[in-house]
Amino acid sequence: MRYGVPLLGDRVAPRCTHADSVMLLVLRRNKVCTEDKVTFSNHNLFDLRELLSEYRVDTLICGGISRDNKEFLQARRVEIIDNVACTIDEIINAIMGGNLECGFGLNYRIDEVVKNNDKGYQTEVSEDDRAGIEKTESGIHVDCLSCIDHLCLRGEKCPLVRKLTFEPSLYKKDIQRIIEATLDIACEKERTLCRLTELIYFCLEMRYKRIGIAYCVDLQEPADILKRVLQRFFEVYPVCCKIGGNDVNDPFNMQTTEINPEIHKSQIACNPLGQAEVLNRQKTDLNVIVGICMGADCVFTKASEAPVTTLFVKDRSLANNPIGALYSDYYLEEAKQAFARNV
Repeated sequence: MRYGVPLLGDRVAPRCTHADSVMLLVLRRNKVCTEDKVTFSNHNLFDLRELLSEYRVDTLICGGISRDNKEFLQARRVEIIDNVACTIDEIINAIMGGNLECGFGLNYRIDEVVKNNDKGYQTEVSEDDRAGIEKTESGIHVDCLSCIDHLCLRGEKCPLVRKLTFEPSLYKKDIQRIIEATLDIACEKERTLCRLTELIYFCLEMRYKRIGIAYCVDLQEPADILKRVLQRFFEVYPVCCKIGGNDVNDPFNMQTTEINPEIHKSQIACNPLGQAEVLNRQKTDLNVIVGICMGADCVFTKASEAPVTTLFVKDRSLANNPIGALYSDYYLEEAKQAFARNV
């Protein structure tokens, strides 16, 4: 049996075609007897197929792979074990232990599988493992994406709820009102709303009157349109990220920069604390983030006295649609290069 494993560093590449090398493994009598690493730099399916064919690979072990790519390789008699997330050493241990299958590293506790390889049987998956719960020195590590049973989606209590005590103080009347309004908007199948309309419905149902808009100057135009839409229903208070006009070299002393008509907006520091302070003084009922930079949005949210929701996210490369990066080969390659620079 011959295996091919696309790698990024020493781990399985998140996407099968976005790898810097392919590890070739030959299995004989349940033991990996040959290992060879081949550079893979072209990053397309056809070159991967040629590589697998050249080295007579029977089985591709990979992370993510699209349905079309999977069917393309399977039609050429390549078996696929996908959704694998671990190191190459863990894969070798799993192969020799007979534990390797789709989802390995996500649905199975790798440390338990490796520990029991010499015992010659597959580790039973405990209730905690099935729920994505792992006990660590610092407490309980939770990963709902690794949950197998998804009891919560059937209306049943998962092991996590039985292990953690939720403070009753978290469910005060104002929180209950928000959850009830959320359910009213989200659970009506007949009413499909865009995010902006959901915002208006939510604020009306919560009987909010004063809405703050904490916006980035790069999204000033959509912020202005949003203000004029919301003004039909509420008092609206837009606050720019550059409020205060602080020099980037001295952002914490809050000293006003000398008047300079040539100054560029990039020389003015973002001031999320200032935005929050202004809106706190306006006693807003809800603050809406419009494109505030990564990190600055965290500061603003922490400093805001009113609840905060994000309506628009700024993404300079993807037309303010950051989720697009997850489905783009170009941006996954860019992320891979950033990872490589920091290894």
